Amino acid sequence: MKKKFERILCFITTVVIAAGLFLIPLTPTDSYAFSKAQANSVASSASLGKMKAKAYASMYFDSGKVSFSSDNCHDRFSVGNLIKLMTLYLAFEAVSNGKTSLKSGVKVSRAAQNISVGRERVFLDSGKGEVITVEEAIIAIIAGSANDAAYALAEHLSGSNEAAFVEKMNEKAAALGLNDTHYVDSTGIKIITDGQYTSAYDLCMLSYRIIKDFPAVLNYTRITSGTFVHSSTGQPDTNMQSSNALVYSGMLEGADGLLVGYSTADLYAQAASALIDGERTVAVVIGEKTPEDRAGELKFLLDMTSKVFEWKELDKEGTYVRMISVKDGKSLKVKTVTGQSIDYIANTNEKYTVEKKIVLDGVIEAPVSKGDIAGKVVYQKAFAQPDGTKRYEEIGSVDLIIDEDMDRANWFVRFLRKILEFLGLMQY
Repeated sequence: MKKKFERILCFITTVVIAAGLFLIPLTPTDSYAFSKAQANSVASSASLGKMKAKAYASMYFDSGKVSFSSDNCHDRFSVGNLIKLMTLYLAFEAVSNGKTSLKSGVKVSRAAQNISVGRERVFLDSGKGEVITVEEAIIAIIAGSANDAAYALAEHLSGSNEAAFVEKMNEKAAALGLNDTHYVDSTGIKIITDGQYTSAYDLCMLSYRIIKDFPAVLNYTRITSGTFVHSSTGQPDTNMQSSNALVYSGMLEGADGLLVGYSTADLYAQAASALIDGERTVAVVIGEKTPEDRAGELKFLLDMTSKVFEWKELDKEGTYVRMISVKDGKSLKVKTVTGQSIDYIANTNEKYTVEKKIVLDGVIEAPVSKGDIAGKVVYQKAFAQPDGTKRYEEIGSVDLIIDEDMDRANWFVRFLRKILEFLGLMQY
């Protein structure tokens, strides 16, 4: 009798434990054991030549170009939850073009519920006919890495067909120039052996594009914890906790995004964003061994990129350039100025001088009027080479504008000039 009672008690205990596990969201475990001190130590000792990440890339946001990257930034990796960055891009795009709204209802399918079993989720219940909003799905993806919410959102945006949504993901990747990216699902559950992959470079560019195209995403990526309320079913609330330690730990002031990822193949990854001293930077790391390595090296990349790059003004609109020759004018030369202002993003680690090159639109003949375009002012970085030559890198150009009116000289003056030109005593 005693043994029978013990077996019954053991069975009841097992059921209770299993039920408890079912009700607890499977949020990333590293968020609870994160050491801020250790992560800061990683950040302080990091350098571009000694990164722990398998691959990385960073960008000074206003440039729209990758600033620093590992040699293998185009190599393909599994990044888990980071695949959802494209799911979010398409969601914000659909809201932007009016195909859905943040308050639109998203019906939860059985497939969305099943795909998340044993993985991060917010316990959406198709059996109870649960309906959530697009905005709730976005928050669940960002704060809870929720696979069920991502799948349901993908179905909502593609007529209940996740495969069709994945096609849209790949089409958008091609349109954005993400050449080392291929999607197989909307959640990031599939890995590189399933044909799903991306690169540090592509993730950096996608991070840039989602912020640039839909800056409202940052209102959500700052959310690192919260409660998912199942208002349509009345089931118990689900607690959400992000693994974005860079944001929730406060180790980098101004950090406000984006997503974290993990795969058994390539370990910890993250696409991050921060506003530092009024300037935005983004960075990506893939293949970090610990959450502390991930947060620490991201902090280093974001902070370094913001300090190395700065805006520099080259010329204001209307800046004097030089006098240029005018054929048959009352005077031999006319004043020119810049047609627009020009500035650029300078890498303070580079050693160069800025040189101007004037490119005229052929011979300038009188009469000319103030405001006429005479050509271009081309600005170039000039790098001194060991052999004494210079290597040039174009920065940009502005119009070269004539800054005064000039009539044509009379026939006698023109006649005398032609004689002088024939004798080699004058040239244009």
